[in-house]
Amino acid sequence: MSKQCTKPRRKRDAEWFKDKVLLIQAQANGQVLQEEELEFLADL
Repeated sequence: MSKQCTKPRRKRDAEWFKDKVLLIQAQANGQVLQEEELEFLADL
């Protein structure tokens, strides 16, 4: 079975890492993240 991607993957550049760090910090501070933000964090 092949996995069907419904969304194109985002380019992993400096902006991608900056967004990832900001979301991790927000989550660590107890902020509730939206489903889209959680999906972004899970995309490694």
